[in-house]
Amino acid sequence: MYISPTMKQSVLLKGAQGLELLHRISSLDVLGLELGSKRKGLILNPAGKILSFFEIEKLDATRARIDFEPGFLEHLEHYTFAERYELEPLAPPPVTAEPLLDRILALRPEVGSEFLLNGETNPLEVNLQSAISDQKGCYPGQEVIEKIISLGSPAKKLALIKALHAGTELSTPAKIFSSDQHEVGVLTSYASGYGLAILKRTHLKPSTPLLIENQEFIVERVSP
Repeated sequence: MYISPTMKQSVLLKGAQGLELLHRISSLDVLGLELGSKRKGLILNPAGKILSFFEIEKLDATRARIDFEPGFLEHLEHYTFAERYELEPLAPPPVTAEPLLDRILALRPEVGSEFLLNGETNPLEVNLQSAISDQKGCYPGQEVIEKIISLGSPAKKLALIKALHAGTELSTPAKIFSSDQHEVGVLTSYASGYGLAILKRTHLKPSTPLLIENQEFIVERVSP
């Protein structure tokens, strides 16, 4: 059984100005969230790369529960000027058990595997479109994100790949090569013959052959 890491910290954000601040600096339409709904969101750098990953549950017009990875509060503080709000520490959510294979087959990215919070990964490359609100106003990195969306696809994307031979075992991360030995991506998660891979656009077509440590794979499915 694979234990999926949970968000490491939780707070109750209190104050309308705090919600307005998070709305301005994140990829989510925080002000437009339905009460009681939970959404994953991102704080990006000006290049559209991920700095922070969080989940928010809006309780009312002035309060929201936020579960997050370390670093979120530092980014919130960085953008705070005259806004008045409070942060009340909460017990973090319980760790949930999930088979790794289930996460892989669902093309669900995870911090520490498919991306890091170091400002080097574009969310559109790792199937995090759901953490970006459509038609949202200005936020750091928005111009880059909207440009990529308008062009149709990022240069790399998350894909499900499948081993052609039973019993193939690999550790991650691992470099991925084309059939003519050109490096085309990286294997980020792997279990029972299936893996998540971040692949160059040129090798995202289903059934495309791939090589990992001389083991044969094909592209099974590509993230939206």
